[in-house]
Amino acid sequence: MNCRRVTSLINEYLSGALDSKTTVAWGVHLLGCSDCLALFETYRKTIQAVRTLPSKDLSSGVRTRIHRSLEKRITYSSLVH
Repeated sequence: MNCRRVTSLINEYLSGALDSKTTVAWGVHLLGCSDCLALFETYRKTIQAVRTLPSKDLSSGVRTRIHRSLEKRITYSSLVH
């Protein structure tokens, strides 16, 4: 599995939607790729931080902008690799 594929599967990995073969290949790649591991950890921590925010204080427009920003970062990162 390459960096582009790994970054495209972050959401599916976090939601548990990957099959076992893909999950293993995804994890093996992260063990050997510090860039993908750093991106994954940043993404995971960002999601955790956003989830701690009160949802009533976060408008749908802000949520949309956050999601778009994260998607752009993932896309950019996959292009760099």
